[in-house]
Amino acid sequence: MTLKNVAMIVNKEKVRAYNLGRQLVTYCKEHSLEPALLPADAAFLGYPEYGMSLQELKQWSNLVISLGGDGTLLGAARLFAPAGVPVLGINLGHLGFLTAAEPEHLEQMFLDLIAGRCSLQERNLLKARIQRRGQVVGEYLALNDVVITKSAFARIQVICYIGNEYLATYRGDGVIVATATGSTAYSLSAGGPIVSPALGCLIITPICAHALGARSLVISGRESFEASVVANKGEAMLTVDGQEVYPLEKGDKVQVMLAEERVKFICLPGQEFYRALRTRLQDSCFKLPEETIVEY
Repeated sequence: MTLKNVAMIVNKEKVRAYNLGRQLVTYCKEHSLEPALLPADAAFLGYPEYGMSLQELKQWSNLVISLGGDGTLLGAARLFAPAGVPVLGINLGHLGFLTAAEPEHLEQMFLDLIAGRCSLQERNLLKARIQRRGQVVGEYLALNDVVITKSAFARIQVICYIGNEYLATYRGDGVIVATATGSTAYSLSAGGPIVSPALGCLIITPICAHALGARSLVISGRESFEASVVANKGEAMLTVDGQEVYPLEKGDKVQVMLAEERVKFICLPGQEFYRALRTRLQDSCFKLPEETIVEY
């Protein structure tokens, strides 16, 4: 992997983002790497001369470093996956299940990168399409999940198909369609299975369905999920990785499948999936209450 032009995405709301961001820029310059940031992030760190538009960053960078939590990494992955630029995350959030390094290991992370002590891992993306009265009104990419969900006080019906074959009608709070990567996110909280990220599949998990037999279903990545929404305008929405929200109307059809694009993650020593599963997820519910407030 060529490592010369390093783009940085900074979550400016994180307390440690300013100092660590400036430290990253210093490390880049010390190792003859060229740093660049979005104009707002560059101004925030006090390096306006390193500002560059998003389109320029996509074409210019060999690596993207996200400085924030899993949410920051999800956003960076969706932005840079179509350009094929690898992403590496530094955790300033709570769980940091997808991120590669903790702030206290920043210097060692850089040394590993420079020495080539890292690997490239590809993860699947979802492609979601909304059809309204026969017209496609939106297409979106997601790394973790696409969720058909309700507004605060509504209950909705989601009529689900796998390809052209009817699956079920879920009455409740909605349906999650997740990648294997997203199996440790919202789908897990809703009772879905944990799936190795090496598998190309879709995980369909109903949310609070009013049925005793409603369970998650794992389908092949060669299949597609389709759903019709039964809800009044304003009662249902589609969310992408929990970050982007698109309103749905009665009769809208949602199609979800694996995308052709894939995300490239930089993996450092000690970042193996099962190690992260053992050390990050297992302990999260046993921390003191003040330690479990999630910030994205």
